[in-house]
Amino acid sequence: MILENSKLLIERDLETNIKTNIREFLGEELFNLCRKNPNKTMAFSWLLSFSIADFDKANGIDSAFSNSLLEIRDKLGAELTTWSLKNYQGLKILTSILNSYVDTYEDAKKTKSKLKQLIETLAFNNYDAKITRLISTSGVKDETNRLWELFARAKINYVRDLPRLLTLTIDEKDNVQLIRFLKWLSEDKLALLKNELHSLFKKSRDEDILRKRAKGGTLEEICTDYAITHEGVRQIEKKVQDRFERYLARIMPHYILYAYSIKSGYISIENITALLGDLSDIFIYCLKKSNCPTAHWSEEFNGFIIGDSKWYEQLKKYKQRLPEIFDVESVDELIADISDNLVLPIAFDDVSRLVLVDYSLSGKVYLKKKMSLSRMYYAVLEKYYPDGIKLYDDSEAIRFRNYVRGLFGDVSLPENNRAIDVRLAELTILCDRGKRILPNGIKIPVELLSKIHDAIIEFDRNEIMFRELFEKFKNELLENSNITNKYFLQGVLRQNYSYEFNFTRHTLKKIAYVGGQKSSMKYL
Repeated sequence: MILENSKLLIERDLETNIKTNIREFLGEELFNLCRKNPNKTMAFSWLLSFSIADFDKANGIDSAFSNSLLEIRDKLGAELTTWSLKNYQGLKILTSILNSYVDTYEDAKKTKSKLKQLIETLAFNNYDAKITRLISTSGVKDETNRLWELFARAKINYVRDLPRLLTLTIDEKDNVQLIRFLKWLSEDKLALLKNELHSLFKKSRDEDILRKRAKGGTLEEICTDYAITHEGVRQIEKKVQDRFERYLARIMPHYILYAYSIKSGYISIENITALLGDLSDIFIYCLKKSNCPTAHWSEEFNGFIIGDSKWYEQLKKYKQRLPEIFDVESVDELIADISDNLVLPIAFDDVSRLVLVDYSLSGKVYLKKKMSLSRMYYAVLEKYYPDGIKLYDDSEAIRFRNYVRGLFGDVSLPENNRAIDVRLAELTILCDRGKRILPNGIKIPVELLSKIHDAIIEFDRNEIMFRELFEKFKNELLENSNITNKYFLQGVLRQNYSYEFNFTRHTLKKIAYVGGQKSSMKYL
């Protein structure tokens, strides 16, 4: 009766349609208080009866209802109670907030209860699966990545982490997808994969034949064992493979297996074997033969790259530009550089593994497999002879051999020192009497080299001595280059203009062309 009187009082004193913004009307502090504490908010619906409760108390009337109201006032505090008694309009709005909040609160409780029940029914074998890898194969549409974001917010990485959802306030838009996903996870996914894989075989004989083929059995062996023709074996394989393709499209087993992979970007044969047991051979055999665009076989990883394999192709192209030789100490820097230049889903160790598979460790360096002696010689010259090497010197030859073996291990070198010297001469240019240097050891400005070339062309003689050229440009060469003698100048000119001049031991001769053939101008 008291509540009815309160309601009539509100309806009499207040306008029926209040359009004032609730947050603005109540103020931030009170609005937040109501949202955070529904128990206090619920008490406002009783506040209009406080005067009656005070009357009962003052007149010694022991009313259970009035006593309850007074307890509520004690909980709210004097300030909030006074505000409510004086502000009937605010009280009505507050009551509306309460009703809406309680409805939402009750809905949230029901949703959390539902989620809790579903989480409790999750298949135990699914616990170790990475949660985000399962979304795409579950059939739950998540184009806007809301589930991904929800799991990230709750720091849920594995299925076993799903109870953390119960600590969050979940948007109603996410509930439908989330509930579907949890229902999907209630089934043991590994058991499903195995059962479906078994169902590909209508006869146990077909399964035995595929298993033998998967383990390397030849057509001849199988035909003998089962008394069937080659064509019969092929037909069995084709039927099973067709069913396997449909199995891939329907269940996406490679994605489910990938969810259990300890690696990023791929799943190894070892992982598949551990998960599928005696069915792994058949699964791997059929998956290799399939046209699945999201399971790419990799010899380097001894496993399947799952999803988009563009990064793998990019990495293989990038590897072609890598040096043929690098120090052991520089491996980490090289791998870090690759990781910086390419967006790779695999771990640092796997990048290193994929790169170094093309190299062999020899001494203190990694060499590209089947590296030539010339490339080894070049590396030794670059490392130990930046200023040049003296050829046809037995002491230097012994030292060079030791450098090669120190850098590349026990390499088989020619017994004859002259054979090594001949190869070194092909790699180098003259830089002094009996001494040669790698071409990358030349330091001369392009402008100065062009100036010397133009001077040769302008000479009124066809044959010019290197000594004469060096003396003419000596000051400029000593000041702007590392060319300090006529031999070095000869080597540089031969390196850059061998197609334009004929070179002898002490001179160069200009070349002219007669009838398409080059000839020294001296003989024209």
